Amino acid sequence: MKSTDKAVAVSPRTMRTKYDGVLLTIRSRKSFFEVTQAIESNLQRFHIPKLMEYVTHGDRAGVEAYVDSTSKPMAIFWDFEQGSTMRLAGIPIESKFYLVGNAVIARGLFEYTGAAGLGAPVRICVSQRDGEETRIDMDLPSAFFGKFPETRPSSVPALLDEKLIELFEDAAA
Repeated sequence: MKSTDKAVAVSPRTMRTKYDGVLLTIRSRKSFFEVTQAIESNLQRFHIPKLMEYVTHGDRAGVEAYVDSTSKPMAIFWDFEQGSTMRLAGIPIESKFYLVGNAVIARGLFEYTGAAGLGAPVRICVSQRDGEETRIDMDLPSAFFGKFPETRPSSVPALLDEKLIELFEDAAA
């Protein structure tokens, strides 16, 4: 980058924060398809384009109402079916990835740091290898966010643990 008298060179600052996570695994005797069906029938889908209509028009009341209507108790923000691709690659597995959360609850993380977007919504993976039990895996939110110095005062990670564990244990039962 060339600098001029009026321009100031800005160097990025990179910081590494080591942290340990906790992988929470819920196992189920239900099939992969039964577990994903239970999850998807109990959670609404959060439709980002619909949200952006309200945001574009500066309609805070609309945003609030939409978020509230789709986030009880949690919503699926995004999903990705990975199993069919893995099967084509010769790996005998069914697998589906979800981003699950509650935009109202997540405010209690974002008020402390924008880095909350690394873990909210929460990543969930449902999978089943041929001949094995179905498993639901997620980074435990309290462990994930517990290493963010800014989010330590927030009660949201523990609340997410409680709500998500209950939700996914019910889907697995």
